[in-house]
Amino acid sequence: MTDTPADARTHCDDPHDPHDHTGHDHPPTGADLVRDLVKGLSIQALLIPAIGVLLLLAILPVAPTTPVPLLLGVALGAAHLVALVATSLFVARTRKQLAVNPGLLAVRSILEEVLRVAAVLLALVLWPGDIRAELGVWVGAGCALVWLALATAQTISTRRRIARPGEWSEEAISTLLSQRVGARSTVVMRLLDVLGTVMFQVGATVLVILSHVLVIGTAVLSIGIGLSTLILHRRPPAERSRSPWAYAPVLLGALTLALASLGLVGL
Repeated sequence: MTDTPADARTHCDDPHDPHDHTGHDHPPTGADLVRDLVKGLSIQALLIPAIGVLLLLAILPVAPTTPVPLLLGVALGAAHLVALVATSLFVARTRKQLAVNPGLLAVRSILEEVLRVAAVLLALVLWPGDIRAELGVWVGAGCALVWLALATAQTISTRRRIARPGEWSEEAISTLLSQRVGARSTVVMRLLDVLGTVMFQVGATVLVILSHVLVIGTAVLSIGIGLSTLILHRRPPAERSRSPWAYAPVLLGALTLALASLGLVGL
């Protein structure tokens, strides 16, 4: 005798049923994924600015004589964004395949590090009486705040587009469902990327201001972060959160900050 749908639900819900029905869980629907994504992105939109607040609190003990170096860092971050936009426009007007070209990534990373050297040299000229390490921390923090602001804006924009019915949201949800990508992994991986960016910006700026020659190392680390992202995006979305490459940006960011901390301790 064949069970009706009602009978099947009764069997699955019966706690005394000896059979294992754990495999009968239904995959999330599009509505479920939209709800979870909107909730997760809403939390993320609060956590990213909170990281910025914690960053500012953390650098207060090493404050220079003036908070203006923070604004210089903001200008550095803005220059980095200009470089990012410029390369994106170049890709859009030439060949989209260049977006995943390691050579273009290396050029942009080197340009960003050259801009970092220029910023720290300007800081040393403007505030010669301040401790180098303190200037580096505050310039790096200002740069990191720009990337945090960008990440917050992107999160809010994505949340609105996901919540608003339309072609873009339907295509995005359909892709996530077909690739079996959950909302939690999407949000967590994005937060890890943001943390990695913050640690790298602060650590790299401190290293460069302590010794300008170290810009070679920060450029290599920056290229490594970019390459790990390129490699990750070549994998199926469902496998990305389980890939070691997904954690490379935050690990390299932590490594950069750790090296900078060792430099500060050695002063």
